[in-house]
Amino acid sequence: MPNRILQENSGYLLTEASEFLSDESVTNEELREIQEMFGGWPRRNYEVPDGRLVQSEREIERQFGQKVSIDRKAKSLIKFGKSAPLVTGSLQTVWTLGGNETYVSANTIDSISSSSALDTQEIYLECHTVDEFGNFTFLSQVVTLNGQTRVALPTPVARVSLAYNNNGTNLVGRVVVYENTAIVGGIPSDVTKIHIDIPAGLQESFKAATTFSSSDYFVLTGGFGSVSSKQAGAADFYLEIREQGKVFRQVAAVSGSASSSWEIKLDPAVVLPKNSDIRVRVETEDNNLVVFTVFQGYLAKIL
Repeated sequence: MPNRILQENSGYLLTEASEFLSDESVTNEELREIQEMFGGWPRRNYEVPDGRLVQSEREIERQFGQKVSIDRKAKSLIKFGKSAPLVTGSLQTVWTLGGNETYVSANTIDSISSSSALDTQEIYLECHTVDEFGNFTFLSQVVTLNGQTRVALPTPVARVSLAYNNNGTNLVGRVVVYENTAIVGGIPSDVTKIHIDIPAGLQESFKAATTFSSSDYFVLTGGFGSVSSKQAGAADFYLEIREQGKVFRQVAAVSGSASSSWEIKLDPAVVLPKNSDIRVRVETEDNNLVVFTVFQGYLAKIL
């Protein structure tokens, strides 16, 4: 019933506005106010979940000179990450490969295979290609495994942020997506060529890193982190972003332990520019510690 009343009232207001706009005595200033009422920021209070997101749209326009819409993009993002057993004394990405990804500047990620000859499932991938100007474009693709034999991706890419089993049969081995290189038992000998994996025993990747295209901004609204309940220890978490043509920089830091996880709800939210990379890295003094993390938010489409 409230939605019906809102729609009826909106229809009445738009009719009144139409009649008002047809009046030749309307000034430019009055016209601007009417346009903002029905197509500017005030309208967006009804389109997005909370005021933080409305304010983020305003900040993007003010800082970057581009109008965006979270409502029109209609896409939220939650990224889960699980680390490999950590080595002390260094910052490492929260992903199951261990260490840090070697980022590439061209579409050279072109291969997939499994450590098990039994795996012939279809794998769904979320990726980004990059052009000669460093602009990223999002795409999803599916590819069918051929056991330990390398299979070429339908579209070579520069980033891959998600991989999961898109079939009705569980994976047996470890699945890896990589740059074409020598493999042994389906796994590259040069681990720096690997850009994501689905560990044996799991059916989806856990990589706390992603990329945003040249047509999207990201509004970060919160995150979570913890140390595995099976272990004792502590770790420092760093949220890092890299804008186009720049280096990764730390924009947030928080500590967690086996007895004390952390959760942050950001108000105001944090805006990440288009064409940027984001990752969570962690540092610990407890050898072989395993941590988990989540970051979340909404994509905003450039209008």
